[in-house]
Amino acid sequence: MEVADLSYTSPKDFMTLGFGSLKNIVDLSFRPRHVNLLKLGVEDLDYDREIKADIVDGKRLEKVGLHPILDDTPVFGIDTSSIELGETKDGILCAVRGSVVWRYDSGYQYTRYGPFIFHITETNKRVLYNKLRQAYFGSRDAVTAPSLWWMPGRIRNVLERWLQNLVCQSCRGSLLLWDGSLTAWTFDSPVSVLSETLHAARNRGNVVLAFSKKTRLYVADRRIADLIDDRETPCLLKIDDAIRLQYGSSLCFFGRVYAAKLAPGYFTFRLDVDREVPEEEGIHAVERLIGNDLVIESYPETLRLAHITTRFSASEVIGMQRYIAENYGMRIVGRPDVRQVLFGPYAGASSQGLEGERVYDAHL
Repeated sequence: MEVADLSYTSPKDFMTLGFGSLKNIVDLSFRPRHVNLLKLGVEDLDYDREIKADIVDGKRLEKVGLHPILDDTPVFGIDTSSIELGETKDGILCAVRGSVVWRYDSGYQYTRYGPFIFHITETNKRVLYNKLRQAYFGSRDAVTAPSLWWMPGRIRNVLERWLQNLVCQSCRGSLLLWDGSLTAWTFDSPVSVLSETLHAARNRGNVVLAFSKKTRLYVADRRIADLIDDRETPCLLKIDDAIRLQYGSSLCFFGRVYAAKLAPGYFTFRLDVDREVPEEEGIHAVERLIGNDLVIESYPETLRLAHITTRFSASEVIGMQRYIAENYGMRIVGRPDVRQVLFGPYAGASSQGLEGERVYDAHL
């Protein structure tokens, strides 16, 4: 088993391209995103795609009981986030950040990457997107950039794939926890990139386990969370065959799909285990996870801490807005709350928080 030092590695292209996009701002007026210092954090919309599958016959699904294996296997969790900082006349200002957390010798450590700040416009989005893809995916074919309002999520995804590949190449004999699924989509999860990353993990004796916090999986009109009783935990429910039967012709499933309830409680998660790992070995990897990491409400502590350390707080957003204003000569211009103007006292207490959602919806 090998635990790598990740603290001296940084994605230089993110810094270079981010600084370059800020230096090229033409109009120096900046409308910052509203934040509330009384709130611990701020959230943007989550654009992760989900699969809604209706599995008709739940009787055919097999449950697998799990027995914790304590063997001091290192556990790594990887997560990223993006946030909108504000708007200019030409586009949007956003920040992305990633975090790697690992548990070893009964303790937790982490390395955080970023924040990396970008000014994204209709003019530069294609260049930014393709340069990042070329730097971290090795992709030489230029592609069309997504909608301006989807770009922060796309940039975040490139950072996440880079971190996943970094950990896969740097560790041996470890459990690597990813946020999301092992399903390859056209743009944000190219088949070749995901395949090469998983191959690198297997070559070094690592096993990739991907947890999805949200899922729309139903079995005979019942949520998967209702299919596993607390008395059966820890337990896996095999749903892979049923999922691939519906979507196997249109999507590439690099993971063997389970419903996982790893501890008593309310929640059950979708869990993808690298398909190229033998099934029995993959199940043993889950048993090593619950034996070597703290698991509460069926979610690993390593991955929970990765999520927490990558999220942006309200004070951090204000700090980045101030940094942009002072270092790039930008003038902060206030903007009225459209809901407050239109609806007055009927706007609701959280009208400012909803404003960002309305802006996104208008551009989809």
